[in-house]
Amino acid sequence: MKKTIINNVKILFTTLISILLLYSCTEEFDYGKSENAVKTLEFSDVLQTTAMVSGKVITDNGASLSSRGICYSINNNPTISGTKTPDTQSTLGSFTCALINLAPSTTYFARAYATNGYGTAYGNEISFTTQAATIPIISSTTAVGFITQTTAVAGGTITNSGASNVTSRGVCFSKTNTIPTITDTKTNDGTGIGQYSSSLTNLTPNTLYYIRAYATNGVGTAYGDVKSFTTTSATIPVVSITTTATFITQTTAISGGNVTSESGATVTSRGVCWSNTTTSPTILNSKTVDGTGLGTFTSSLTGLSANTTYYVRAYATNSVGTAYGPAISVRTLSATIPTGVTTNTISSITQTTATSGGNISNDGGASVTSRGVCWSNITSSPTITNSKTVDGSGIGSFTSSLSGLTANTTYYVRAYATNSAGTSYGSVISFTTLSATIPTGISTTSISSISQNTASSGGTITGDGGASITSHGVCWSSSTSSPTIFNSTTDNGSGIGSFTSSLTGLTANTTYYVRAYSTNSVGTAYGNTISFITLPNLSVGQSYQGGIIAYIFVSGDSGYIAGQTHGLIATTSNQSAGAQWGCSGTSITGTSTTLGTGLANTSAIIGSCSTTTIAAALCNNLSSGGYTDWYLPSYTDLTKLYLNQTTIGGFSAVSYWSSSQASSTTAYSINFSTGTGNSSSSKSALMYVRAIRKF
Repeated sequence: MKKTIINNVKILFTTLISILLLYSCTEEFDYGKSENAVKTLEFSDVLQTTAMVSGKVITDNGASLSSRGICYSINNNPTISGTKTPDTQSTLGSFTCALINLAPSTTYFARAYATNGYGTAYGNEISFTTQAATIPIISSTTAVGFITQTTAVAGGTITNSGASNVTSRGVCFSKTNTIPTITDTKTNDGTGIGQYSSSLTNLTPNTLYYIRAYATNGVGTAYGDVKSFTTTSATIPVVSITTTATFITQTTAISGGNVTSESGATVTSRGVCWSNTTTSPTILNSKTVDGTGLGTFTSSLTGLSANTTYYVRAYATNSVGTAYGPAISVRTLSATIPTGVTTNTISSITQTTATSGGNISNDGGASVTSRGVCWSNITSSPTITNSKTVDGSGIGSFTSSLSGLTANTTYYVRAYATNSAGTSYGSVISFTTLSATIPTGISTTSISSISQNTASSGGTITGDGGASITSHGVCWSSSTSSPTIFNSTTDNGSGIGSFTSSLTGLTANTTYYVRAYSTNSVGTAYGNTISFITLPNLSVGQSYQGGIIAYIFVSGDSGYIAGQTHGLIATTSNQSAGAQWGCSGTSITGTSTTLGTGLANTSAIIGSCSTTTIAAALCNNLSSGGYTDWYLPSYTDLTKLYLNQTTIGGFSAVSYWSSSQASSTTAYSINFSTGTGNSSSSKSALMYVRAIRKF
């Protein structure tokens, strides 16, 4: 029985072994499902973007490992299909892997893993959190070098980005802020960590600056140490060349230069200067101004003299001073007679005048001292030895007025221009003046100074019609409204212009017709007709010119003119019924008693006496009948008024003052009741006043 049990056990064992052997031949072993084959140990040295994680492979279950390492993720249960860091070896035992490119302030899950031909086994899961990002770390600000007036070179070194990309780096600098920041002036010299160089520009010469490196990431800006430096002092600019002269003529040339450095101060003016007397011209000589700043420029030299050697230098000026380029020499071409002379078409042709002119495009290198047109009716090639105009100097266009021509005549005209080299001419143009006509532009002057027997007129003549005016004047008639030279005339000379004519032998109170005339070889032309009426014959007692005629001058009287009527006019009423003569105690020098001296007497009295109520002042200040030239009559003037007082009218039978002084305290008066003259009337007495004027 016992033997049977043993045999049965043997058979069962043999069957199990057979089953195991059969299974091993038909299905591989799954290493990945092995428990405790791999163990995740610990993490260490966790920073913003890196960490160290260790693991251990305990068994490979009889199959060699192909890989081991750490896989990790921000999610649980990371696998090798995600992010992983393989170890350098593939053996059993402990190992440590460095995890990189992590995100700051982030929780990561990690597991050790091992892989062989049967699969991948994972260790237990651990977690850790990376440190927060910081501003970058700058080890130093590079010492400043290559210092000029306006530039310098610096830089910095960034050793760590602070776990956030450096998006901007450079140096910031200031001449007022001893600890500059990026709110001051700064450079921008790329991104990332490492060493970099910065170029500082637009600095102020001879100035202390403070500088430090900076680096900016997503967290903020970090700065390096502060350094300082002083820019060099500004100097005059650098002018490297004076451009060789080209396009040389008698009076112009082209040059220029190149300003290669402003030397710390802005170039405010640049150009070329030149002289024909010194080999080292300056800006105190002739110069151009061709902009500002650096670079090449072109200059146009003008106003040069022909056949002359000039010395030229480029220049540039800044606040420090003026620098010059090397001097070059240029010789202008020799002068020639003017060129490009053209003659204008003839216009405004009359019997005696015409208009032409010309244009001069080049003076030949010597100033045009005279220009105009010359003409002749004899030669078809007139020169300046013939008739000519002189219409200024220089080049350009001009207008010429030809005068003194003969009517119905052919003339040849050409422009000319003269300089020191000679005279050149334009093309010849011919024209024929108009045929002569009777004079033109005749007007008759308004009639004036009309009396009973005379009057004044005249006329103006603007054109002689191309033939000399041999006679001009006025003609008049009382019987026809279109008088001619066959009626009464004056002859007031010849030629055009204005003239005055005196009409005489007229009849009083008669209508006359007058017009100016002008006669040349073609005939006689007339102006417009003007009519007037001579004055009627005048008599004492007649109302006339603001008053009443008191006396008419006769031959021998002062103021008498033969053939004309003149005399004295009295006001229509008295100017006062009781006025003093005035100036008692004062002797008035120069008064007279004779006819016609009343005006002079009145002026003398007013000059010595300022009282406005005295007899002379009342007459002198009078405005009556439209006239203001009234005065106190002399003793003889007053006598004429007394003799004609009834005809004149308006007088009283009382004494009237004259303007004739008897002594320093007395003056002459006449009693119009008795006709008695009194030379001893006191100047303080009150008497009547009657003013007169002359006509």
